[in-house]
Amino acid sequence: MLKITDTNYFLPLLDAISGGDLFESGTTQPMLIRGVCRTTGEKSDYVVKYISSPRMSIKSSTNELIASFIAGELGLNVAEPAIINVSELFVDTLRGKDGFKYAANSIGINFGCKYVSGFYEFIRNQKLSAKQFEEAEKIFAFDVFISNPDRGPQGKQNLLTDGENVLIFDHELAFSFLFDLFYKNPTPWILSDADKNIIKKHFFFNVLRENKHNFDYFVESFEVINEDFWNKVNDLLPADWNTSQVLEIKNNLTALTDNKEVFLQELYRVLS
Repeated sequence: MLKITDTNYFLPLLDAISGGDLFESGTTQPMLIRGVCRTTGEKSDYVVKYISSPRMSIKSSTNELIASFIAGELGLNVAEPAIINVSELFVDTLRGKDGFKYAANSIGINFGCKYVSGFYEFIRNQKLSAKQFEEAEKIFAFDVFISNPDRGPQGKQNLLTDGENVLIFDHELAFSFLFDLFYKNPTPWILSDADKNIIKKHFFFNVLRENKHNFDYFVESFEVINEDFWNKVNDLLPADWNTSQVLEIKNNLTALTDNKEVFLQELYRVLS
């Protein structure tokens, strides 16, 4: 996806027109839908995460969107985000189908992402190609940066590969410092014991620990998550989603970026 700071970037707003199957392996019960973009008029397949689905809300939808923006800005291959408008007319087309109740309770805007075919799950601890390993390094550092505890526990990958490229998605639990369930680290650039316990469950932890790895360039790139980036985030976020949590996320990541040299050494230390 284009970086949101690119002058040509726009956040697609789609009207859902037909619904398909639920991805039942996902906790949030996402659904494959067909939508038409209000800007381009193009019809495409998207995955919608209804705001009334399990573990979804305005808060988690905002997390999804901001995490996708950050991933794109850092050059990661992230499922392209979109806003999906769910209408009563669309909901009527789902009567009798799985997911109807979630759609019916989610009239209005919802988080979604563009559907990408030809990707499949990794086999845990499989040997990675050089390109996959480079992406694994970045994804690992990215997840620690955004305090994302949801790429590895209970067998959940939340990433796919086509044999070379790696696609990431599902970030509703990112910025875990916002949730009462997780420990809030007042110095996020220094990993706490609680942080380390989560990090050691990351999908790529073992493969990185057992091989040489280099985070220097990627951590240096955190500089792009700057004031210009956050101004664009504020411009793009739906008004109802632009709550105090956005400032809390910004302040946490800015503090970490200001201390990125220490954070870099912490990354190496946790894998030693």
